[in-house]
Amino acid sequence: MNEMIKVSHLTYAYTQNSQPALDDVSFTISSGDWVAIVGHNGSGKSTLAQALDGLIDFKLGNIWVDGTKLTEQSVWTVRSNIGMIFQNPDNQFVGATVEDDVAFGLENMAVPHDEMQARVDEALSEVHMSDFRRKQPEQLSGGQKQRVALAGVIAMQPKIIILDEATSMLDPVGRREILGVIRKLKKRLGITVLSITHEIDETTDADKIIVLNDGKIVSTGAPETIYSHSGLLLKLGLDVPYSQRLKRELTQRHIKTPETYFDEEGMVDWLWQSLLKK
Repeated sequence: MNEMIKVSHLTYAYTQNSQPALDDVSFTISSGDWVAIVGHNGSGKSTLAQALDGLIDFKLGNIWVDGTKLTEQSVWTVRSNIGMIFQNPDNQFVGATVEDDVAFGLENMAVPHDEMQARVDEALSEVHMSDFRRKQPEQLSGGQKQRVALAGVIAMQPKIIILDEATSMLDPVGRREILGVIRKLKKRLGITVLSITHEIDETTDADKIIVLNDGKIVSTGAPETIYSHSGLLLKLGLDVPYSQRLKRELTQRHIKTPETYFDEEGMVDWLWQSLLKK
């Protein structure tokens, strides 16, 4: 597959004498992949998201997005390929109503009215918010506001969606809803997804996980590979998915468990089969 994002030796410090927030970071993301970047608070995750969108002026390293090198001259071209969804949904609402908010970015792009209306309708339908189009922001829950933010991104038709701790202020139900919508959109539209999170349970749908610590990449791999290194994750102040925690508890009780990674459904099947054998 084509490289959608390439980061090469990216280094950035907020002040001249401070420790780098990003320290020689390099990785690639293929078109259509879901990549999760995890790390504790202060590990450099959000700095990396800002760098990809041209929001910080880094001096060392290079970034390419869809084949375009990020420079001062190309920043708007790069941004046109990226839709960002941030942590606090209240800070993202700029319209008086839901449909006004979704249309905001399209108006700035001078999209013709008929096309704009069609895009707004389609985007609201994608996130199941069509019935709320005339609602005001104070009438919505946190999860609904994030759906509106996502609709605004979808309407812009980016090739990449970056979720910067986008579910951290939502309750478990709202978190599952947003991730479910993203999952379906990725599958149907082939969007490249980059999720920035410290919630390890949000990484199970990723094709690849990148673990950051103090601005450095300390591990990269498929979810099952990363989860198998539970000692490293715990050392970095992270956790492992519930299925791995269950395996750890069973092992401590001298119950032999599979060495390979199982998600929750897989663990349930394994436990059921194990019980049937007894």
